[in-house]
Amino acid sequence: MAFEKKFELKLYVPATWEVAADMPLRWKENLKNAAPYMFDRIQAKIPDDGTFINELATPASKAYRPLLDSAFVSKSGRTSGDIKDAHAKNLGRKFNQWLTNLSKAFATVDGVPAKAFKDKVDAAVDNWANAVADKSIRLTGDKIRGRSVAPIASFYLVGDERATSWIKAGDLADGTPYNITTDLERNAVKASIQQKLIQGGMMVINSEYQDSVIVEQNTINAALLTKLREATRCDEFVATPAADKCFCSWEMDGNFLLLHLQVGLTTP
Repeated sequence: MAFEKKFELKLYVPATWEVAADMPLRWKENLKNAAPYMFDRIQAKIPDDGTFINELATPASKAYRPLLDSAFVSKSGRTSGDIKDAHAKNLGRKFNQWLTNLSKAFATVDGVPAKAFKDKVDAAVDNWANAVADKSIRLTGDKIRGRSVAPIASFYLVGDERATSWIKAGDLADGTPYNITTDLERNAVKASIQQKLIQGGMMVINSEYQDSVIVEQNTINAALLTKLREATRCDEFVATPAADKCFCSWEMDGNFLLLHLQVGLTTP
């Protein structure tokens, strides 16, 4: 039995990825242009306190409940159940306050519709750009400066040759893109892989590169790709890289995060 390697990639995640100059401007203008319609749409979606309770308050309360330890008792003697019930009750009473604040944000002031909302958007542009540079764009890249880890890996895994031109200086690319799935499923598989790599990469980054999180995400990658592959085209994926195995694993090279990917097929 011999393992035939189709390709191997080592793709480094940039420490930051400055957003293109037009991105903050487009983000700001799109939000401000949509402002006149946003309030109408919100009111149509949440027209009364009953809908507010069903659509916002109840889901928020349910999401909050698991966050509080069931054994917790406050200094005032309230149990976790008491606190959860009070939280739900308080949320249910917030419709009028919510509507008042929303109305102020979208009110016309000095002839400017939604002036308070637009002022907040203007004030948030720099923070938005900095946050994007440190988060998902490190994994996606952009069409202007080039693609990053997630699109390169996902395109390679469905045999899309365009990805060969996206390899950055310092990355390793041994072999050419190779389709691990059926031809009819290529687009769906590519989208699924890319989304998972963005999500998993952000979890690793947010954890400050904890080993346990890296192992967890590598295990998820292996399970997902094994399910998505066509068995006649490549071997099962494993969570721990090996010379004769398929894998898609986050790794640390000193202080740098990288995605190490290998695809091959074992034949008699």
